[in-house]
Amino acid sequence: MKRLRPIIAFALVIALAGCSVTAGNARPEESKLVDGIKLLMTDFTARHPDLINWDPKAVSAQLEAKLPKGVATEAGWTLVWPSSSTGELSRVVIPWSILAQYPDTFSLDTNNYSGGNAVPDAISVDIRSAQQKGDPYFAAVVHLRTSTHDSHWLIFTSIPYLPITDNAYGWAHLVNGKWQIVDFGTATVGCGIVPTAIQSEFGFSCPPGNWPTGP
Repeated sequence: MKRLRPIIAFALVIALAGCSVTAGNARPEESKLVDGIKLLMTDFTARHPDLINWDPKAVSAQLEAKLPKGVATEAGWTLVWPSSSTGELSRVVIPWSILAQYPDTFSLDTNNYSGGNAVPDAISVDIRSAQQKGDPYFAAVVHLRTSTHDSHWLIFTSIPYLPITDNAYGWAHLVNGKWQIVDFGTATVGCGIVPTAIQSEFGFSCPPGNWPTGP
């Protein structure tokens, strides 16, 4: 049965994509949002059953009620329930690939760093593949930027689709023509690894004694 789960999930994505496509930044149809959330939960249950922190019955009832309006972000259509109860979902991001919709503009997923240069699509695909480790429905990898001081360093943000962990960020380094993720987390990420000037460029700092050698 485990082999069938990815096939079922893929079939659901195809079915959702085959529906009418909502243009730009318009709110997706309620049914598409609900189906997208169910797909994320089905995939997550199959891959990460030990990490589930919601009550299926509570979430089922939650999805039968009207969903929050939500907002378009880089990671997907983001829904937040300000007063969610125990066992319910507090926040969900439905990927654009599931919704078959892509916005013209979007809000930030989190208080993202500034600085750096945009990353070419080919590099973005490589970083996403390395970070997602075969599970594209666990978290989005967004806001990738290379350093203006040294383009061999890159920073990115990871946004979980379901509320099972916090937003995080990571660093990747180009070594012998290949990008390698060298550190990832929520605080003091890259300390002792990423050069001082590059950390500072993106608004980060490290505790005393945790800076790497170099500029």
